[in-house]
Amino acid sequence: MKRIKDQPIWWNKAITHLNNCDNTMKNIIKLYPGEYLKYRGDPFLSLSRTIIGQQISVKAAASVWNSINKNVKNLSPQNTINYGVKNLKKCGTSERKAEYLVGIANYFLNIPNALKELQDLNDKEVVEELCKLRGIGPWSAEMFLMFCLLRQDIFPLGDLGLRKAISINYFNKKDPSDTEITNISSAWKPYRSAATWLLWKSIDPITIAY
Repeated sequence: MKRIKDQPIWWNKAITHLNNCDNTMKNIIKLYPGEYLKYRGDPFLSLSRTIIGQQISVKAAASVWNSINKNVKNLSPQNTINYGVKNLKKCGTSERKAEYLVGIANYFLNIPNALKELQDLNDKEVVEELCKLRGIGPWSAEMFLMFCLLRQDIFPLGDLGLRKAISINYFNKKDPSDTEITNISSAWKPYRSAATWLLWKSIDPITIAY
């Protein structure tokens, strides 16, 4: 398969692996030919999207994000700070999330080489570093690893959408335990990022992209 420009360099290998190791995953892959996890190059925008997406539906997050994009011209750390918490709230986000966005903006302004520094860390170190920021927990850090750093084996065990998709596709809609999920996902290594994205896609037609 020919690699598409904004496709992760490991994506085609991931699809081959998942096709070969899991019949259920193979059937999911057939439903979405040519679709893939897309790279989010700007680290500030990627991390900001994860904050907006915390604990709300993909559709609601997209609505808020579109409003922010529309109202904050040339969305950047400096312009986000200038726009301010009060105005960000008018875009549909909570005051707390608006404060988180301004905090993230300050982080990237104060550390111009933040992306390079994060790229040099392993997955665990990236999570530890990002979780030092207000509003960023393991889930948000994992989304950043997947969509900005394009790490290939991220598996956000606590993600509700992922757990729902696994329940539907593998357990006849029964709630599996963490151990059961971990056991099933072990076959997907080292490409659990692709498996996660495909499982999200199987339950929501709106493509997730943080």
